[in-house]
Amino acid sequence: MKTFHALAILLQKNESVLMNTILNYALTYGYSRYTSTLAEAWRLSISGLTNAISQYIAANPESIPDIRVDSNYRDDAIASFGVIEARRHRSRGIDLGMFLGLFKYYRDSYVDLVYENVKDEKLVSSYSKYLIRCFDRIELSFCVEWATASEDIKLVELQNKNMLLANEKNKYLTLFESFMSPLILLRDNCIENINMAGIQLLEPHEETGIFYYNEEYGKNIRQHKSKNILKFKNKNILKLFPWMEGALVVFDKYHATYNQFGTKIFNETSRKDEDYCVTIFQMRDLSQKFPGKIIFFENISEKKQVETQLRESEEKYRTLVETMNEGILVLNSNLIVTYINEKVSTLLGYSKNEIVGQEFVKFIHAEGIDDFVEQQSLRKEGNADSYEFVMVNSNGEKVFVLSSPTPIFDAAQNFKGSYEVLTNISNIKLIEMQLIHSQKMETIGVMASGIAHEINTPLQYVIGNSTFINEHMGKLLEFAIQLKTTLDAVTFENFQDTLLDMHQKIDALDIGFLTEEIPLATKESMEGLNRIASIVTSVKRFAHPDSDVFKSIDVRKEITNTITISRNEWKTVAELTSDFDDNLPELQCIPSDFNQVVLNLIINAAHALQEKFDDTSEIGNIHVKAYSDKHHLFVSISDNGTGIQRSIQNKIFSPFFTTKEVGKGTGMGLAIVLKIIEKHKGKIWFESKEGVGTTFYVQFPIRHAEQSVQ
Repeated sequence: MKTFHALAILLQKNESVLMNTILNYALTYGYSRYTSTLAEAWRLSISGLTNAISQYIAANPESIPDIRVDSNYRDDAIASFGVIEARRHRSRGIDLGMFLGLFKYYRDSYVDLVYENVKDEKLVSSYSKYLIRCFDRIELSFCVEWATASEDIKLVELQNKNMLLANEKNKYLTLFESFMSPLILLRDNCIENINMAGIQLLEPHEETGIFYYNEEYGKNIRQHKSKNILKFKNKNILKLFPWMEGALVVFDKYHATYNQFGTKIFNETSRKDEDYCVTIFQMRDLSQKFPGKIIFFENISEKKQVETQLRESEEKYRTLVETMNEGILVLNSNLIVTYINEKVSTLLGYSKNEIVGQEFVKFIHAEGIDDFVEQQSLRKEGNADSYEFVMVNSNGEKVFVLSSPTPIFDAAQNFKGSYEVLTNISNIKLIEMQLIHSQKMETIGVMASGIAHEINTPLQYVIGNSTFINEHMGKLLEFAIQLKTTLDAVTFENFQDTLLDMHQKIDALDIGFLTEEIPLATKESMEGLNRIASIVTSVKRFAHPDSDVFKSIDVRKEITNTITISRNEWKTVAELTSDFDDNLPELQCIPSDFNQVVLNLIINAAHALQEKFDDTSEIGNIHVKAYSDKHHLFVSISDNGTGIQRSIQNKIFSPFFTTKEVGKGTGMGLAIVLKIIEKHKGKIWFESKEGVGTTFYVQFPIRHAEQSVQ
């Protein structure tokens, strides 16, 4: 059996089409003069009507509505719709004929929809008849409700509706007049209405609604200046703002919905030129009763001033950032460069376009990339500690920089990247390396007399033994020559005499003494020379300025070598012992730097012992120990000297801090030790008790993250 559910679906899917169709009917036949100007009102009207018909179809899906003599025109969905519409239009003062006339076009709109969308002629006929009967029932219920209401009810309804309309009109008029920016309503480019802010743009004025109500009380306006305001009523806008002609011509020519531009306007109230953003737009009136335009004037003088100040401020700080001596680097969370200033471009020797948008690790020294990436991971945790890294410029040269980072987080605390302030410390690094070497040479200078004494002692007995050997070797050579001559002249007859003569000469040489003493002298001389060679090699090894390349060293050998060259500093005040783990790993470091750390700490220990035991017959103890765990190598140097006063323990690593007398110390020893250890990513700390002694601990990472730094 056929049903009309498909008809309901067709209507619901085409509400916009129905709205446009009825609007065209209303415009064509003059009904729009009495209807709403806005699209939403028409949409609600169509939606309500379609909903009522759909509900009726749902209740009566199989048969076309009947109109009987005893039909009830109040209880079903479409009848109820007619009752509601009767009351609504009656209260608005709408004539019965006017409503029924427009409602005929509503019916035509729905029937037209069926004819345009349904191809089956039988369905078209049945759908059309169903719709016509629905509209008949709505009209009948409308008329019944209209006719049964008393005149008193109609009057009360009309009065209430008029009051609501008056209040609604006054509310929107108040809104119009209260608007802080000038608004002008145009009809045919002439001023139809203007709010108070608009009047104040044209003349100083403080009364509202004068353009709207001027016909009623214009003659009674007391103030002369208020009367002058009325001269603007119906005046062509181009007489006031001739510069607006082009905008209006373009607006009308292209049927624009709006046109916006900026200009300067002389404000009569403030008596000065001010910046305005002028917007022209059409009245949104579907009924075409109000075909005029609205001109909206937004005073943007303050905004323009702020923009100018902001632009000047931005330019000032951009100039500051671009010309500052520090580099400014901005990275996103993927280490992509989003901004650099001119200094970074200069440091790297590339243009900004060659750097921005690139991964910054491309400009990091290969052996320092892992450390740089690790530092950036700390930014995600909010860490903002300064750190050093090495870049490589376009010429392949290293550029040492100190970075002062600032993490970037959004409002939701999501990590977005970091700001990096880069300071070029290449010269500082060069000076630092020179200072370390200078300190090393200073240490050698301090130990020079001791080293000379260490060399002089074995040298003396080398010289003595060499003199002894030289003297007796001459006698032995002379005897050898005589022996050869004698042997050449020996005969059978003089053989016995020759042997007796040779025996006497051998006795004169004291061969037993020579065979005992010469080998001993030779051995002592060799030991002395080896001792001298060892000292010279140690000094040379220590003083030689290594390259900045990290190398693997034998820790036991390097410490032993350093103990050797420092012997004169401690031999009279201490007994030095050492203890090395059997399985000490090789250490990646700069060898001379490692030796410098050990030497400085041994000398400091010796000085502490000298201070404590100088006026006594006792000597102290220095103990050097090297050991390791899975990740680190440790060196500890202990003494039982004077210890470090608690009051200065936080100062001992400060540059130029010393407790020695003037001329006996620069105060750079421990400061340089700290700098070297930091360069090697290590740590140094100490334990000390006054009068008992001190132990310094040094920790080096066994596998250094970088093989070449500084």
